[in-house]
Amino acid sequence: MSKSKIFFYSCLFFIVGVGLASYLSLPLWAAFAIFIVGCGFLFFGWPHQKIFIVLGLAGIFLFSGMLRFAASTPAADKNQISFYNEQEKTFVGVVAVEPDIRDSGVKLKVKSEKVEIEGGWREVHGNVLVNAKLYPIFHYGDEVEIKCKLREPEPIEDFAYDKYLAKENIYSLCYWPEIKFIKSGEGNKIVAGILGAKEKLVATVNRILPEPQAAFLGGLLYGAKRGIPADLTEKFNITGTTHIVAISGYNITILAVLLLQITKNIGVGRKKSFWIALAGIFFFVVLTGAQASVVRAALMGSLVLFATQVGRISKITNALILAAAAMLIFNPKILAFDVGFQLSFAATIGLVYLSPIFEKYFSQLPSVFGAKETFATTMSATVLTLPLILYNFGRISFIAPLANILILPMIPLAMAVGSVAVLGGLFYIGLGRIIGWFAWLVLSYIIKVTEFMAVIPWASGEAGKMHWVFLIVFYLLISWFICYQRRKTKIDNLEINV
Repeated sequence: MSKSKIFFYSCLFFIVGVGLASYLSLPLWAAFAIFIVGCGFLFFGWPHQKIFIVLGLAGIFLFSGMLRFAASTPAADKNQISFYNEQEKTFVGVVAVEPDIRDSGVKLKVKSEKVEIEGGWREVHGNVLVNAKLYPIFHYGDEVEIKCKLREPEPIEDFAYDKYLAKENIYSLCYWPEIKFIKSGEGNKIVAGILGAKEKLVATVNRILPEPQAAFLGGLLYGAKRGIPADLTEKFNITGTTHIVAISGYNITILAVLLLQITKNIGVGRKKSFWIALAGIFFFVVLTGAQASVVRAALMGSLVLFATQVGRISKITNALILAAAAMLIFNPKILAFDVGFQLSFAATIGLVYLSPIFEKYFSQLPSVFGAKETFATTMSATVLTLPLILYNFGRISFIAPLANILILPMIPLAMAVGSVAVLGGLFYIGLGRIIGWFAWLVLSYIIKVTEFMAVIPWASGEAGKMHWVFLIVFYLLISWFICYQRRKTKIDNLEINV
């Protein structure tokens, strides 16, 4: 067996192991038994018995994935802040991420440092999600003293809120506490600098554009999705275009290809197009504050660009599975509990494997302004992500393919013109407003198209949540279809060569 295949199977079984541990509560002895059996198969099968080698790798790396997931859950001891759940406590911590400001209050992710107990203070670890009032205002890196009753996260109706928070390593909640400011500047200096620059960008956008265009541009440039009016957000949901402002970064995988196609169509060389698109992704990550979810999605988008440059499926496949395994090593909870990760990964697979197939089927479409590529890109991402959307939300948008075709080509233009307008506004607000007028035109087009299509009676509907069995069956069928098309292409190429 080649080193490439050994690498592929190792990463694949590690991912499956994380998935099994996410959904099944296997005892440690069972996982260890799988490891021992795997070592036995590998010992007797190496180096010539392929099936034994695969079974050996399965046992070893399934165990590794299970072990990594188990290690990600903190121990229930007095050194963890979650140990004091359901108790009234005073603790000291640092605001660990940018505050999530909403109409009714603000959510602070606080990294705990110490908790007050009888006789003094005890050093503790772990994060607490604090639901606080809008004022006083706190910032990233502020050290604070908080007094409240700590609570354990629980599911909310059909929403697994506890697991949603677990992926961020949050196991304690705190509602409407007493908060005392201690000092600032306790966070990472680079992150603090990025967030400081972001605050200036937010202020500039609000000065050069009216609403809702300003909020929409904020969603595109730095992920400020919550500033978009609720009625417009609902229209994005109806038309299946929410991903263009999703903080999860699902849109990055689509934007990566669109940026590449646009730069190529205006005469930029292949290599330069690659670096321009890669720079665009990096710029977006910085503007969003380098949040973990966006960094993960940016990695997916970069892999799409890598796929277009390399062209060899074997290398692309190994790069994709390595990226997934590396992200799960860092945070294994995202596989089962982070819908944004699932959508980003599914969209990336669609863009890499399905998009070239669809381009052949849609070869009669015009290539003006990348219309054919845009349609193939949209359809490939939609096909791969639709089952996950049905599984998690139970809602389907029938108008989504058409809406995305009309809107997606304008997104890079909106981001480009909007970025220039904001940069101009940072130097001179009048210049920003002049350039911002062109950004307003593009943003208004996107908003009007969304509003127009959202009122179509059959635009979307509730389909009910898909059962996990049908989800698995669908992706098995898609895998078979991709393999069949690849074999067919190889046979056709052989016949042409003969």
